[in-house]
Amino acid sequence: MVAAFEAVYLIQLDADDWGWGVPGTGFDFSAVPVFFRLDADGNPTGDWIDGGAWGEDTYQNIANTMGPWFAQP
Repeated sequence: MVAAFEAVYLIQLDADDWGWGVPGTGFDFSAVPVFFRLDADGNPTGDWIDGGAWGEDTYQNIANTMGPWFAQP
């Protein structure tokens, strides 16, 4: 997990406090956790991944999915 998240900056928002997405901004989602890829100005690129991508919640499944996703340019 440490290697999968190396050199990654995360911003955490609590859906209970902020609601389900921010309509009109590109930060819309219906499942958590969700990760959005941002451009240099901090805007969503339209590329995102959520917890459904790795199946069972095990460290190995999460790391094997998130590591390559984070490594994409």
